[in-house]
Amino acid sequence: MTDRSISRKPSETALMAALRRELANKSYPGSRFGSDNLAEAFLPAHFRFFLKFDSVRQNTSEKLENGLPGLQAYMIARTQFFDELFVEALKDQMPQIVLLGAGYDTRSYRFHGLNHGTRIFELDSPPTQKRKKKYLKRAGIPIPGTVTFVPINFNEQPLAETLALAGFRHGQKTLFIWEGVSYYLEADSVDRTLAFASRAHPDSSFAFDYTITVSEEMLDQYYGARGFYQAMAHHHGAEALLFSLPDGALESFLEKRDLQLIRYMDKRSIEEAYLTQDNGALLSPMTGHFRLVVARPV
Repeated sequence: MTDRSISRKPSETALMAALRRELANKSYPGSRFGSDNLAEAFLPAHFRFFLKFDSVRQNTSEKLENGLPGLQAYMIARTQFFDELFVEALKDQMPQIVLLGAGYDTRSYRFHGLNHGTRIFELDSPPTQKRKKKYLKRAGIPIPGTVTFVPINFNEQPLAETLALAGFRHGQKTLFIWEGVSYYLEADSVDRTLAFASRAHPDSSFAFDYTITVSEEMLDQYYGARGFYQAMAHHHGAEALLFSLPDGALESFLEKRDLQLIRYMDKRSIEEAYLTQDNGALLSPMTGHFRLVVARPV
């Protein structure tokens, strides 16, 4: 997220992510492919009305897929990946979970019944958080006492100090979730975030996704990449894509920042784990330049 988007209005990309999760929930109700049954709460009233109709949902899904091939499948997979980590942390009674750039994440509410004392810190820009709390109230979704909202500008405010003021305890084991955020940040902001994570409790986990660097000449070699970059530039100009890493550079990048790579998933492994149906068929191919990662402090 750029300074412009942070200071002026709620995140458009966070809203689109909620829309995609709602479409997945309507398309695959009760399955792991459509697990977010609360995403609808954050959509504007006219969205919620029209999405009740099968023909509208199908038309919307087709338009999104034509414009950004594979992104819906990636969102379905990404939701499962972070859901698993979140639930595992709650079951293990991890003291703290930090959502860096929470957007309209609903895990604090969907999985509240599994929470036996884990403190959850939701960090995001003030306009996005204000809208989120407004829509939670409108939908009648209570905010658990375990949740703390922390407004922040990631490109300008120090993460450690901001979290400490909100009650975060640096010496406690923590799961950090950095979902759908890194590519909107400047490189030095990414470095500051990773530096903070490297100084966390040694048994903490830092989970995030990122995009590999794809040159103009290579765009067509990664499924959906050209459509993704073109659509982002055209429709979300206020939230520019700023950060990426060359393919194969992640492990050394993390090591230089005192982080150890624990888990790495590319397109193939993500599809195998999260987009394969019970009959063995692929639900749908995902955009090819996204990666999922879990790291820990060295």
